[in-house]
Amino acid sequence: MKNPKVQGRKESIISRELTLILTKEIDDVILKAVSISEVRLINDNELAKVYYSFIAFSNQTINQNIVQTHLEEKKNLIRKLLARKLEMRKVPDLSFVYDDSLDRANRIDQILADK
Repeated sequence: MKNPKVQGRKESIISRELTLILTKEIDDVILKAVSISEVRLINDNELAKVYYSFIAFSNQTINQNIVQTHLEEKKNLIRKLLARKLEMRKVPDLSFVYDDSLDRANRIDQILADK
């Protein structure tokens, strides 16, 4: 049986390390705009669902598809860098999922402002 405290601590560590990897260790301007909002470990730590959002710069046209493509292209490198930092026997496979909660919140605010 999983211990929720240990599970939460692992998720938090992975989230923190992924943020550092994306902002400091990978030389990709688009990935520097990515913010990790949550990590969920599933299937006995075999898979980490990484929920992300991004900040679009005014001078560049960055959309969800471009960011997702860059993340998928660099997934193996990110996982390799993550393995060096974690004290886990097996590093989980990474699955990047766009977190649209901010978009939904903005849409609700807009609807309420229109009334």
